[in-house]
Amino acid sequence: MASAAESSRVELCLAGSGSFAVEVAEWAWDAGYRIAGLIELLDRSRAGMTIGGHVELTPDAAGHGRAAAVAAGGSRQAHWARIAPYGWRARTIVHPRAWVSPSAVLGDGCVVGPGAVVGAETVVAEHTLISRGVLVGHHVRVGAFVSLLPGANLASHIRLCDGTVVGMGAVVVDHTTVGGAATIAAGAVVLSDVAEGTRVQGVPARRYEP
Repeated sequence: MASAAESSRVELCLAGSGSFAVEVAEWAWDAGYRIAGLIELLDRSRAGMTIGGHVELTPDAAGHGRAAAVAAGGSRQAHWARIAPYGWRARTIVHPRAWVSPSAVLGDGCVVGPGAVVGAETVVAEHTLISRGVLVGHHVRVGAFVSLLPGANLASHIRLCDGTVVGMGAVVVDHTTVGGAATIAAGAVVLSDVAEGTRVQGVPARRYEP
């Protein structure tokens, strides 16, 4: 039986059912939510199963508070598109060990992990993941459905357009623009603008040519 303190928590479901979703569930618990379940996005046959102590739900699951966040790295826009038609409302998760400047703005559905820092006058659009240990400097503009993976470091006056993925430990220097749906590989150091839809890697970062 749930305690009174647990029952008073806001109920939240997470869109995603992989190991990262289980980790985000722990972040959400630390942030004061009660996890009602993980929303299975691809395989409805898994409904009712338990992963990491959380029941698997389908996007049309009834009987819950209809609040959700995307608990996956890539394809965040596609994940939200699968559940939004069923009336889910976006919730933002900010881990208590993250620091978000009072002058920063976070859009609905953002997930901010432990140890992350979001600097002054920075604006982050909806459904963006700011993972463990990410540093986002001041006066940065981050688009919607962006994924900033663990240890990524964004300097100041940067613009990241919608759907960008910044890999683990990557660095983006000041006054740089990264186009929509671009990918910055893990460990890359971005010294100049990145075109829309391209992948860059290396030090300094250059366009990946397979």
